[in-house]
Amino acid sequence: MNLKTLHYIRKKAELQDLFRSQYSEDYIRKEIQEIIRETRKNSTPGSRLFAKMISTQELIIFIDRNGKPDGYLLSDELKSMLQDHREEEFKLRKLQNQL
Repeated sequence: MNLKTLHYIRKKAELQDLFRSQYSEDYIRKEIQEIIRETRKNSTPGSRLFAKMISTQELIIFIDRNGKPDGYLLSDELKSMLQDHREEEFKLRKLQNQL
């Protein structure tokens, strides 16, 4: 099976297309809205709800929580960003447990 390399996703619609075979559209939409709510705390609720674009960091969080899309490998840059995100999450959890 030939796997494609995933480099970037810029739009929420692209994310839905990639993960549609694994999750329902409703689940994907709710998950990305939750991630946007977490990452864009200073934005208004309307701008978060109607946002069409996602950042690479929001993509990384989605992949961390849900895995990579079927039929795709992550590019070296995305792999590195995912590893950095996981290390940062680990440090935060460790710090929270110490408190």
